[in-house]
Amino acid sequence: MPTETSSFAQRYDSVLVPVIFRPWAQEMIRRAAPKDGEAVLDLACGTGVVTCELAASGVKPSSLTAIDHSADMLAVARQRAADQGVNATWLQADAADLPLETATIDLAICQQALQFFPDKPAALSELRRVLRPAGRVLMCVQRDLDHNPMLSAQAAALDAHVGTAAGDAVRAICGLGDRQTLADLFAQAGFEAVTIESVALELSHPDGRAYAAGAMGGMHTGDKLSPITEAQRQACFDMFLRELGDCFDGQSIRFPHVSHLVSAVAPAA
Repeated sequence: MPTETSSFAQRYDSVLVPVIFRPWAQEMIRRAAPKDGEAVLDLACGTGVVTCELAASGVKPSSLTAIDHSADMLAVARQRAADQGVNATWLQADAADLPLETATIDLAICQQALQFFPDKPAALSELRRVLRPAGRVLMCVQRDLDHNPMLSAQAAALDAHVGTAAGDAVRAICGLGDRQTLADLFAQAGFEAVTIESVALELSHPDGRAYAAGAMGGMHTGDKLSPITEAQRQACFDMFLRELGDCFDGQSIRFPHVSHLVSAVAPAA
């Protein structure tokens, strides 16, 4: 369990990965259908869930490379990989400046990160550069709050009890929810066969209050909750659970988590 002294990456890995990012990693790997002998890139890998799930799937890539801009995330990822016996190359880099040779990757998977890239066109152009001709990319990008009751409940509770800056940190997760904007970004970067599908996973946690404390109190909004009192924190978590409506049964939470899955192909030679 995370503690107040745990790093952001450790809290992220223990709270959000099991509930959200591992199910999405499994779904994306299933859809991407990686093949033995392919060079695979896990872009914006976080704590390495896509890389480790791919290794656990039994696929034998020729190479498995995971890149993230955060040294703290990579430290947790390397430890996770070591614990699971996963052989991968872990690199710290910006998505717009990948330390990879041109045309060396067959498949790139990127989970819930494009919306946070400072220069999205540059990152997608750089991704196209490192893909081999006809190389594939699959990205998962959160849809807007109207489609995601858990995130909507978080934003409302944080707005009311902490301030709009905290709510904005949640809204940023859904900052690239427009389908046409996504399509335009990929087309402008030179990708072909771009398809965008809205996909909902039904996710859950057995203890809604524990999830609230971990997801809001210990994650990207944690610094914004730190100045308020414990009573105010609990009031924030109470409102989050109320805002969930039917997604909260008094103990556990179960909610749809809706994202766009974008698949695209690099131009053939």
